[in-house]
Amino acid sequence: MKLIWNSHNYNKSFWGEYHRINSKKWIFDILSKVNFTEVDNLNDIDSSETILIVDSEIEKKESFYKSFFKKYNKVYLIHLGDEGGKVDKDFYSNFKHVFRTFYLNSFAKNLNITCIPIGYKTGSINNLNRITNRKYIWNFLGTIHGASRYDLILQNKNIKPNYINITKKFGGQNSLSADEYYKIMGDTKFALVSHGYFHPETYRLYEALESGCIPIIENPHSFFDNFLLGNPIIKIKLWNEATKIIDKFNKDKNKILDISKSTNNWWLEYKLTLKQNIRDKINV
Repeated sequence: MKLIWNSHNYNKSFWGEYHRINSKKWIFDILSKVNFTEVDNLNDIDSSETILIVDSEIEKKESFYKSFFKKYNKVYLIHLGDEGGKVDKDFYSNFKHVFRTFYLNSFAKNLNITCIPIGYKTGSINNLNRITNRKYIWNFLGTIHGASRYDLILQNKNIKPNYINITKKFGGQNSLSADEYYKIMGDTKFALVSHGYFHPETYRLYEALESGCIPIIENPHSFFDNFLLGNPIIKIKLWNEATKIIDKFNKDKNKILDISKSTNNWWLEYKLTLKQNIRDKINV
C-alpha cells in the first residue's frame, strides 16, 4: 500500500499546510498496524496499487479527483477537517473505505465510513511529570471565542497556580511552539477543554490525554458519551462546576491518582482498539 499526503496540494490554504505539518504524528500513530510506504508523488504509484490518501478541503479539489479516479480505483481516504460536513456524501462512494475526522450523525450509520478523533498536534510529548507533582493545577492555552471560554477563565482564574496563554487567532501571535505547549501540558494536572467553534471536538482534548492531563470537558448534547464510548473523562455543563471538581480532586491525593489512572488507561486502550479497527477495515 502506498500513502500519499495530499492536504497541501492543489489548494493552497492555512489548513492544508497545518494538517501536513501538525496532523502527521497522530495519523501515523493510528496507522501503526498498517503496512504502507509513503510517497510524495502520484507518479510513484502504479494504477494497480492500493492507495491511502490523506486529504482536507476536498470540496475544492474537484478537478484533481476527477482525474485521479480515472487512473486509481483501489483507494482509501483519510479525510481531515470538514467540521461542518460540507463534503458531498456521494463522493465517499469512490473509496473502498473512508476514515474521517469530526464525527457527525449523518455519517455514523454509513458502513463505508469510520469516524476517528481529530487527534493531537505534532510535537515532542515527553518528560511528563507524575500527576501529583505537576506545577500547574489547570491551564488554558488557545483562542477565546464565544461566551463559554470567557466563562471558563472567569470561573477558575482564582485557582492557582495556573497557566493561561490566550492567542487572538488559531496559530497566531503569542502562540506557543509545539514543544513549549507540550511542556506546559506535561506539567499541568487539569486541562479545561471547552467545545470547539463549529463542532464539540477540539485538539486540546487529545493533546491533554496524550500529555497525561486530566481533561474536564464541556459535553454538549452528550456528544463525547456517544462518540468516545465508555470514556471516564470528567464532563461538565457549566464552568463553575469545574471549580468544585478541581478542588475536590486536588485536595485528595488518592482521588486524583485514581482519576488520572483510569483516564490514562482508557485512552491507551482506546487507541489500541482504534488502530486494530483501522487495520481490519483496510485488510478486508
